[in-house]
Amino acid sequence: MIGTLAHSAIACQRPRRRRGSLAAMLTLAAFAGQPMQLAAQSVRIVGTTWAQIVDLRPLRLDSVPFSATIVASGGDRTNARGQPVRCAGTSAYCHFFASGDRATASPILQDLELSGWGLGEGISAHAHLRARETLGAGDLSWPRASDRFDALDAYLNVERDRWRARLGRQWTSGALGSYNYDGVALAWRQTSWSVEGLGGASLVTGLDATHLSGDLAALDDLPPDERAWLVGARARFRPRARHALGAEYQRTIRNDRGGLYSERAAVAGSAVLAGVALDGEWTQDLLTNTVNEARLRAERSLPKGLIGSIEGRRSRPFFELWSIWGAFSPAGFDEVRGLLRRTSAGRLTAAVGGGYRRYDSTGAGLAVAPLRDDGWRVTGNLAYAPNDRLSLAGDYAIDVGPGASRSDGALRGDWVGARLSLGGMFSATQSIFEYRVGTGRLLGLGVHATYRLSQETRIGGDLAWYAHRESGSSSGTDWGQRRASVRLEWAIGRDPGAARPAVKQ
Repeated sequence: MIGTLAHSAIACQRPRRRRGSLAAMLTLAAFAGQPMQLAAQSVRIVGTTWAQIVDLRPLRLDSVPFSATIVASGGDRTNARGQPVRCAGTSAYCHFFASGDRATASPILQDLELSGWGLGEGISAHAHLRARETLGAGDLSWPRASDRFDALDAYLNVERDRWRARLGRQWTSGALGSYNYDGVALAWRQTSWSVEGLGGASLVTGLDATHLSGDLAALDDLPPDERAWLVGARARFRPRARHALGAEYQRTIRNDRGGLYSERAAVAGSAVLAGVALDGEWTQDLLTNTVNEARLRAERSLPKGLIGSIEGRRSRPFFELWSIWGAFSPAGFDEVRGLLRRTSAGRLTAAVGGGYRRYDSTGAGLAVAPLRDDGWRVTGNLAYAPNDRLSLAGDYAIDVGPGASRSDGALRGDWVGARLSLGGMFSATQSIFEYRVGTGRLLGLGVHATYRLSQETRIGGDLAWYAHRESGSSSGTDWGQRRASVRLEWAIGRDPGAARPAVKQ
């Protein structure tokens, strides 16, 4: 249950820097929606101020006297509620996890996205900054609450007809996933093809920090002992509008050049042949000679307005070599799945699908009673949009796999007006055995709303309530929680990509 900033020509007094970056960022929100005169050299700032409150019952270690436990089927012991307990040796007490007292967290995030242009022909600067704070004295530890500031990206961009250069902290994404680094990227493009090379200091995805950062050390018992450098290249070829092919290569080298953290390559492509739309990818871990991802999907229009698709997939998890988690990684699987959908008069869309998986051996279980190594899933979806403002949707899915099964369904509705947007949802989830909700059900109810204050300013909020309804064989833990959030989205400066209004004579 994630620099370099252009100087502004904005005709207003620049706020003085003070301790506490969050307070300074929130001050900028006061200018949202106010008219501003922008010169040819200018800057645009887009901000999102987001605050949330979450309360739930965290797990705590509890105990029960050995004499009060019960021997269940299979020889395991449970407490009086049927929850499994762990009894060690001759100890007079057995232990189990139970729900503690309700705890609350109140995080607040401030995102700022800055774009500066007019610095020279084809030269611009971009930055995405994030500040974090916790409101009040909540007793629930929110992830990364102590990391008060991050530069998600901050780079200088030089654009020409045939080439592009970027310098600074930047993100790149493709068949190898999304990752960021501090360095340089150079791209050359022609009409139907492009090539790009990149390199710099590698950052841990999701942490925006090097491999030696304290954030990573706090999460891993055996963190890497050296920083890393990233080098990579990619090429794309698009001979026709509906045909494309791309290839990528990436290597992460230890700072002392004593070894590699990772080396991967990928190929991805799409085409339309004989009315069939095809797309696929192949990702290879070159150091372990493992196929991490191999996928091929085909889609075709069928009679009576039907569209069908089928996909085959082979998936094996990837971990860099510095991490011990590669030895305890989730089991890989091979999968085939299909989907059939139909849209009636552009308003009603119905879809049904299913899939089958076979998992790799985990080495667990007994020879006389091996664990199940396959699973299947069936899904259904129905969506209705009677007009451009109202949309309704419902979906249901059930899956059965090794050691556990799950079913879930949801109903959603949204209405979009000129300024006001409203929506709501209802969900129900039932998980059995190892997913720890037991045979109980988790019911969810939520509403959300957004109101546009001006062309560039919106305020929104949402409320959600999740209630755990236990049955006789549930695990005894309460997975219910309540959530509420409010956000303010605002902008200063004109979007250079927006059309200019006509000038009255």
